[in-house]
Amino acid sequence: MALFRLLLLGLLPFLCLSASLKDFPQLYGPRSWSRLAGGNNTADSGRHIRAKLQSQKINNVTGGAVSTYGTSKISDRSPREPLARYGAGIVYMLELDIGTPGQKVSAILDTGSYTLLLDPDCKQAADPEACQTYGFYDTAQSSTAKSLNGWFSGQFGTGFMQGVWYSDTAYVGLDYLPLPNLRIGVSKWSQYIWAGVLGVSYGKAWNTAYQTLLDLIVFQNYIEVPIFSVGVGYQGGGSPSDIIFGGVDRKKYRGYLEPLEIYPYPEQQLKLFDQVGYRVNLTSLAVTPPGENETMLTGSNFERNVLIDSGSTYTYLDANLVAIIAKTLNANTDEHGVYRVPCENRDLDGSVNFGFNFFNMVIRVNYADFIVDFDSYCALGVQPIDHSDSTWVLGTSFIRAAYLVFDQLNNAVWIAQYLPCGDDGVEDLTKDAGRQLWLEVTGLC
Repeated sequence: MALFRLLLLGLLPFLCLSASLKDFPQLYGPRSWSRLAGGNNTADSGRHIRAKLQSQKINNVTGGAVSTYGTSKISDRSPREPLARYGAGIVYMLELDIGTPGQKVSAILDTGSYTLLLDPDCKQAADPEACQTYGFYDTAQSSTAKSLNGWFSGQFGTGFMQGVWYSDTAYVGLDYLPLPNLRIGVSKWSQYIWAGVLGVSYGKAWNTAYQTLLDLIVFQNYIEVPIFSVGVGYQGGGSPSDIIFGGVDRKKYRGYLEPLEIYPYPEQQLKLFDQVGYRVNLTSLAVTPPGENETMLTGSNFERNVLIDSGSTYTYLDANLVAIIAKTLNANTDEHGVYRVPCENRDLDGSVNFGFNFFNMVIRVNYADFIVDFDSYCALGVQPIDHSDSTWVLGTSFIRAAYLVFDQLNNAVWIAQYLPCGDDGVEDLTKDAGRQLWLEVTGLC
């Protein structure tokens, strides 16, 4: 019997934290220099790596191989089991060459985890057919592969993978620049995980004892600072999706980038959650129905901690808020408890609005992007969390409407409304990236 699952990949525990108003950093107000502008005033020469992202629409992913690496007990229950059985999702994948000679592998870009995990062959993949499509990494075929004589096990929001550690050379970006000695988890068994996962959350500074892909890109002097920007673009295409390590594309947004400070602070996250992720505070939520005024769903003093997770197809909020949004969009639950929406609603001029820094920045997600289109049916882009103390997650249904800069140098996520207006807008970031992002790299659209 086929097993169905949703693509929700963040490796960290789904816990929740609310912050009080007095604890929230005062990053809003008149645009002047703040402590985020670390570094000096020297305009160092910059560099960047640009890589394309491919949107993949997955329906009815099947599989579930028997474990050949029985070192730990695996729970049968996923935190989002109903959606796991649902079997559909949209993710964004980045192509890498791994090993010598290079083996092409497409991995899911995951801001909710921090390491690279790959299948060694399709017999051991959770879904052999998907594995053949997106590629696998055979250590025996690489002259530069080195066994690190260690094993790993990772519990995802939905899914599990366990295997052994290797290091090898990876080639990244449009120019396939080499990254020697990249640590790679080679799967021996996986549940729900149907393709490789490329984690781009915090690495050696907080989460690992080894250099991750982003760490190595900086170490090799390909870029100057541990910062990358993501513009996945509108559902259905229209502009290229890409990731830029060490730079921003000023032709993907208009106006200023708004800084959302990582909160709790990294040292606090380490104590609370045992690892550090891209957590920020959401300060408002609203819906603008077609032809009507905006309806606020939260109060004036509202704050809620959220995880920005590109490995999650859906956005996850409290059930009562999801029910209000679902009623507004005329959505109803199916037999799996998942909200479905009439596909014609994608053509309506409405939006779901996410506010940050107390209305300094509001990201308006149009119905066309917030409703997930699977050709034969459509699903609401927001689903309820399992428990009231679970972390809220902003997944790709939100990310499609935002241009995001993940800044590990200044511990911030910079955000603007996604708005493409052409090519050749990339600007490199230097060690003075805080000042650049705050004052200089305004959008050109």
